[in-house]
Amino acid sequence: MVANTTQGFVVIGAQNIFFSITNLRTLVEVERGKYPIGLGEDVFADQSISPETVNTIVTALRAIKQIFQDYGIQSVHVVGSHSLFEAPNAEFVRDQIFNRIGWPISHLSISQEAFFRNEAVMARFPNFETVTQSGTMLIDISSGSVELTAFADGEFGFSRNFNLGPLRVYEVMRDVQRDVPNFVEVLRDFIDSRLLDFMRLLPPNVSYPNMILMGSSLSVFETLIPAGESSVSTTRDKFDELYQRIVSANDQYLVDHYDLPLSLVAQVLPTVLLMNQLVKMLNSQTIWISSLKLLDGVEVNQAIEDGFKPVKFDPSAEIITSAVNLANRYQVDPVHRETTVKFALQLFDRLKKLHGLTKRDRLLLQVAATVNDIGSYIDTHRHYAHSDYIILASDIIGLTKLEQQMVATIAHFHSSDTPQTDLEDFPATETDIRLRIAKLSALLRVSDSLDASRQQKIQQLSVSLKPNKIVLTVKANDDVELERWTLARKSGFFTEVFGLPVELKGGR
Repeated sequence: MVANTTQGFVVIGAQNIFFSITNLRTLVEVERGKYPIGLGEDVFADQSISPETVNTIVTALRAIKQIFQDYGIQSVHVVGSHSLFEAPNAEFVRDQIFNRIGWPISHLSISQEAFFRNEAVMARFPNFETVTQSGTMLIDISSGSVELTAFADGEFGFSRNFNLGPLRVYEVMRDVQRDVPNFVEVLRDFIDSRLLDFMRLLPPNVSYPNMILMGSSLSVFETLIPAGESSVSTTRDKFDELYQRIVSANDQYLVDHYDLPLSLVAQVLPTVLLMNQLVKMLNSQTIWISSLKLLDGVEVNQAIEDGFKPVKFDPSAEIITSAVNLANRYQVDPVHRETTVKFALQLFDRLKKLHGLTKRDRLLLQVAATVNDIGSYIDTHRHYAHSDYIILASDIIGLTKLEQQMVATIAHFHSSDTPQTDLEDFPATETDIRLRIAKLSALLRVSDSLDASRQQKIQQLSVSLKPNKIVLTVKANDDVELERWTLARKSGFFTEVFGLPVELKGGR
C-alpha cells in the first residue's frame, strides 16, 4: 500500500486527460500520463459535448481509475478545466461521469487555473526567483485560451486571459483559411486585434526581457525540450529562426521533423504566430520553454492545502495583489481602502470567538474590503450595486467561482443597502454559505463606518468582546461624530447577525 501522502490527480482538458500519482511531501511523481480526447473540438465548434466524447472520457477515466487502484491510491482529486464547463451541457456531462465512474469533478475557474499554474512554476521551475527578478512574462497556452502572467522583482504583478488557444482559433478561423489566399496575414491580424488591449494595459516603464512558455498546447515548442529535462531556454535570434522555418513549412515537414501527430498540425500556425507577436510586442530576449502543466499546479496546491511545505511563497499574496490591481484599475482611494482593510482584519481577529470563521474567510474579507468601492468609478450613487457586477465580471486570481460570488455580495452590502435578516438577498443556496456571507458583510459594514469621513481620523482601535455588547474604543486626531452616526446606522445588521450591539467609545 502506498503511503497516505501519495495521492492521485486528474485534469480533464480540452484535448487530453492528464493524470498523475504524486507524493505530496516531496512532489515526486510515481506515475504520470495522458489520454487524448476530442472535448475541445466539440466545445469550440459545436458548443456542446457529444455522447461519443463522453464515452471517450469515461473510457479514459476507467483506465486511470484502474491504475490508481493498482497503486492502492485512496485519495483522488479530479478537476475539469474551464474548457469543459464552457459547454452548455457541462453539468449534465459532469453528472453522467459521476454516475459511471464515481468521481466528482471540481470546476476550475479561469482565475483558479492561472493561480495553480503560478504555483507550479514557483515550486518547480528552475531558478524561478532569480529569473523573475527581471521582468518575466509567463505564458500558458492551452487549447482554448492563453493566460499571460507578469512577474517583476520576484513578485506576481498581474494576469490576463484571452480566448486565443490554438484549437479555438483553428475552429473559429477554419472557414477563412479555405477562402483567403493570404491566411497567415489574416490570422496575424486576428491575433493582434486581441492583444492590443493587453498591451495598452501594461504598466508603464516595465520591460519583460524574459518569457516562460508552458501549457498543454505548446505543439512544436515542447519538442525542443531535451529528453529527461523539464525546460530549455533559447535566445531571441534562435526563436526568430524557428518561427521563419515553421511558418514556411508544409504539414508533412512538421510531422516528420517535430514528431507531431497529424491531428495537431493545424494548431501549429496559430501557436507560433501568437508567440511571435508576443515576443515582438514585449521585446523578450530570452525564452524558456517548460513542460509544466496545469496538473503540476493542482498537485502543488493540494500539497499546500494538506499542510506540506513544498514552496516558500504565500499563496494568498497573489490573491491580494490581484484584488489590489482591480481596485487600482477602478481608481479606488488607496488610503481609505487600506484603512478599511486594517479595521476589518482587526475586527475579524479580535472577534474569533464570536464569529467562528476560518482563515480562508479572513482572506475573503480582506479581498472584499479591498474592492468594495470599485463601483464608484461608474457612479457614486448605489456604487455598491456597481461593485457587485464589476467583481462578478472580473478575474480575481485564486478565487473559486463561489468565492468570487461571495466577495461580490459582501461588497454589495457593505454600504447603506442592508440585507434582509432572512438572508434572502444572498444568492447562495446553502445556509452555511449564506451565514458566512452575512457575518463577513456585518464585519465590513462596521469597519467601513470607522472611516466614514474618508479622513482617517481614527488612529488607534481597540476591540473588546463584552458579555452583552462589542465595545470599540478609539483614539482620533479629530471629531468622530460622523463615524459614530454612520456606525449607529450600519451596525444594526451586525447586531442581527451576532446578537450583540456595537458601541463606539473615545474620540479626540
